[in-house]
Amino acid sequence: MKALRSLGLAASAALFLFAGASGGLSPMAAHAEYVDVGKAEWWLTPYKSSKEWTIGVSYTDTSISYIAALQKAVQAKAKEMGVKIIEVDAKNDTNVELANVESLLQQHIDLLLLEGASLKASVASIEAANKANVPVVHFNILAEGGHYVTFVGSNQIESGIDMGNQIVKLYKQLGKPKLKGVYMRGIAGYITDEIRNKGVKDTLAKAGLGDKIEWTEQYADFSRAKAQSVAESILAKSQDYDFIIANGDDMILGALGAVKAAGLLGKVLLYTSVDGLPETLDAIKAGEIVSTIFQNPEGQGEGGILAAAMYLDGDKNLPKEILIPFVPTDKSNVDEIMKIADRVYGK
Repeated sequence: MKALRSLGLAASAALFLFAGASGGLSPMAAHAEYVDVGKAEWWLTPYKSSKEWTIGVSYTDTSISYIAALQKAVQAKAKEMGVKIIEVDAKNDTNVELANVESLLQQHIDLLLLEGASLKASVASIEAANKANVPVVHFNILAEGGHYVTFVGSNQIESGIDMGNQIVKLYKQLGKPKLKGVYMRGIAGYITDEIRNKGVKDTLAKAGLGDKIEWTEQYADFSRAKAQSVAESILAKSQDYDFIIANGDDMILGALGAVKAAGLLGKVLLYTSVDGLPETLDAIKAGEIVSTIFQNPEGQGEGGILAAAMYLDGDKNLPKEILIPFVPTDKSNVDEIMKIADRVYGK
């Protein structure tokens, strides 16, 4: 199968060991002499915090399936480690995010675990924590500015590049001079949506296909229901499309519903998206969706809060970035990815 790039750090990642802040390991971690963040699935290493730290966790929007899975992973690891978490949801609003963070700081949290809602506007939340001398760990999304301990997540540009490479492959397969595609975008201004779009477009331009794809783009807010409605509206005006892509699996699944309703399954290809939700993987196995780009909420969520606890327990040598790369997923490797997705999403 394709290399499971998302199951560990890049080969160049340094080895970081942790043996407890006050000497020795806790009983829960006794059979694992250290947490090796250079090892595949290092976030699954059993770990017990040296004390019940209070960690504030800020999510971008838990109504998004991927973020809900991320939250589930954070909660599971926090319970295992014996740390207290206070969770807040920005609902993709940076004003709400800042108000939430200020509230967390008033509750005397020991660390802020932040999934920034905006590349630039989330800096206000980071700086508020900096001013209060509360350390910050980023997970899933890395905002610009302010001081932080480490980032645990994926390099989002890779997902866009992988999507772009899939379209290059399709262009060569179809052999047409130009292709018409529908691009389901996420939330306007959302970090991952902007970065994935850039990765797609830059990859096509590099391959000399920048002017070979005629796009119909529309935001669907990472919502399955909205994506189906948007796709139905687009296809009602014209069915002359070669493929559909989406910046999130919920949206490609919504588009799949629209394509089926229009009787276009097999004619308009549901070509690629990002996340690796179990329903998408089922559709890949069934031949209804061609591919997705798997990202691991377990690695990002459990890894994020594990890094936070390690730092609070005394490890001040964590790498600045702990990257969990994406895995392009199609029929050739879907069964192995399904094993992970079923565990992560609780199918």
